[in-house]
Amino acid sequence: MNYSPESMYVWDAWCMPVGDTVHMYHLQRNRPGVSVPEGRQDMLGHATSTDLVEWRQQPETFGPDPTNPLDDRQPYTGCAVWHEGRAYLYYTMRASANQGRVQRIGLAASTDGRHWQRHAGNPVIVPDPRWYAVEGNPVPGIVDCRDLVVVRNPLGGWLGFYATRQPGGELPQTSVIACVRSDDLVHWDHLPPAFAPGKYACIEVPDVFEMGGRWYMTCLAGNYYGNRGIFSDPNLVNGTMYAVSDRPEGPYRELADNALVAARSTGPISSRSVCMDGQRYLLYTDRERHDRTDWGNMTFGTVTTPKLLRTDGDRLYAAYCDRIEREVEEELVGPSRPPVQEPGRLWGQIWQLPSARWNWGPEITGRSSTGWGVARLPLAAESFILEATVTIQHGVAAGLAIRMSGEMSGAIVALEPDGPTGPAVAYYEAPAFDFLEARRTPIAQGRPLRLRIVNRLEHVEIYVNDDLRLAFSRYRGIGGKVGLFVDRATATFRDVRLRTLRVAQPM
Repeated sequence: MNYSPESMYVWDAWCMPVGDTVHMYHLQRNRPGVSVPEGRQDMLGHATSTDLVEWRQQPETFGPDPTNPLDDRQPYTGCAVWHEGRAYLYYTMRASANQGRVQRIGLAASTDGRHWQRHAGNPVIVPDPRWYAVEGNPVPGIVDCRDLVVVRNPLGGWLGFYATRQPGGELPQTSVIACVRSDDLVHWDHLPPAFAPGKYACIEVPDVFEMGGRWYMTCLAGNYYGNRGIFSDPNLVNGTMYAVSDRPEGPYRELADNALVAARSTGPISSRSVCMDGQRYLLYTDRERHDRTDWGNMTFGTVTTPKLLRTDGDRLYAAYCDRIEREVEEELVGPSRPPVQEPGRLWGQIWQLPSARWNWGPEITGRSSTGWGVARLPLAAESFILEATVTIQHGVAAGLAIRMSGEMSGAIVALEPDGPTGPAVAYYEAPAFDFLEARRTPIAQGRPLRLRIVNRLEHVEIYVNDDLRLAFSRYRGIGGKVGLFVDRATATFRDVRLRTLRVAQPM
């Protein structure tokens, strides 16, 4: 399901459709404690798929050129374009002489997407000093020039977008996405910046595409680059933001809600999209932590399952994609297996006097005036899809409970009409409610909402009405039982469904 090659983490990844097959190229790094052939992590990884869910690992496809002092380090992120029977691979050139700190964009070509010949005139793109970074301006010793993505120009030819900088006195004033233009995919001319927000220490890994008559640009951003307050939602600190334009070359502007996929901790990175069967799908890297514990340092991870990209006017969002359901193993709760409350001790409470009361039937009702309570189901799952239609008639919160192990450890996914930062969907760890992921989300009392949790081992995705609101990694309590949750509210639950997924640990 989530993909990484054997013994490796995945980093940035990008796709190239060829017929009914999608070729994915990606950066990779050795997993700790695993011995791999020397130099393997310096190569671009390669995998293929016909459905974006199951990937077939291919031999590594492209690496450093030890004969070229401008290109003898691990190639960094780029893109791949298939055009008239030929593949064009754009990559970030890096040199040992400057520790990879001065970047350029190179080109390689192939007829099969596997065997590449570097362009003799590399680099094909270096920043134009009329607008963009050169050595010493704005950052001493560094030239950012990476992560090119190429799209067709509706007026003819091609447009490219890459991460670089413009002159500025403070770092957040400098980060921009440059625009270049080509008629032949080899020779490129610079245009003014497509996106120059003037307030982010770093925006990178751009993607550009048209949907619904508007052009969208997505970029990776986060607090860890050197400034905060990046996302319009203060609950979010790292992930992918987006901007919109009426023209592919920009200028792009941010909307009131500028977050595509983001979170507070271990949020996804490196989002890129790909078209298949007339739909545009989003893929990104689900991050992990060292030693597979919540206290380990954040690292790279695996390529996630596909999400649909959707727009409702201006706003861009990632939506639930049912391709994941090809990996369903068993339906534990559903139309033919209605949910049943587990008898016995109340979960999450020391004193066995209910804080909530439940009426169990085709429509389940939970009521609590002063506390919170969970109706636990006698079912446990490690990787699963759990969903229900939740209507909060009045009160503070209601939702679903997962990862309940023992009597006093679990997690709550709550719909909150009046959360601390406004209406939100939130993930807490109970009974202390000490760990929090949250995102502002339109939630109104009396309105039915389809709440869906996709849990693949440590990777948690939370959807409201098929809109992906949160995606992050958390290790505590993987497995455990599931249930329904109500907090100082009256809420109803309909069409509860629990299905297990086939998911293997990365090797």
